[in-house]
Amino acid sequence: MAAFVFNSDAGTLTGTIPQAKGYVRAYFVYPTASGYRMQGQDRLPHLLAESVKSSPFLSEAYAKARDIGPLASFDTNDAWVDHPYKGGVALIGDAAATSDPSFGQGMSLTARDVRVLRDSLLGISDWDRAGHAYAVEHDSYFHRCHKAVQMLRTVFQEQSPEAALIRQRALPLIQEDPTRVPDHLMGGPELPIDDSVRARFFGET
Repeated sequence: MAAFVFNSDAGTLTGTIPQAKGYVRAYFVYPTASGYRMQGQDRLPHLLAESVKSSPFLSEAYAKARDIGPLASFDTNDAWVDHPYKGGVALIGDAAATSDPSFGQGMSLTARDVRVLRDSLLGISDWDRAGHAYAVEHDSYFHRCHKAVQMLRTVFQEQSPEAALIRQRALPLIQEDPTRVPDHLMGGPELPIDDSVRARFFGET
């Protein structure tokens, strides 16, 4: 079973995804302000140590861990093109918008882009108009997901006095009622993402 655990006090996230034959894909998300970069095989001990510090339950599992592939790191900021259609060219997937892989939306957004563009082309005989229709819909669902991710980052990762105060108020309420957490990443971008959703998640109501 895959496991992803936030450590809000440190702004980190550990992730483990079991593979075949006892292998595991390991992830460690950390603030850029940490002053280091997990890049290259010589950084494996540092990766394991920081992961265990963030999620102590990994201590036994990581005690004898060794690498069988590359160790790489990259910026996870979202980036996007406004209205990803022009002059007969439609952008889909990461070419249209990259989402923070910490929240695992890249493949889902790509598959949705393909379906929406296909449906638009099949439903509108003017392909230029169909391309613009796709771009409008893409921008709508991508930015709803992006807004949800921003809120999740604030509560679970952001390192600021304001975020700490939000956590102090919100986390006990979330523990009592997990439905306060926006479910757009699993339930889909059609879910409401208005001020009332934000207020409930941030423990303001």
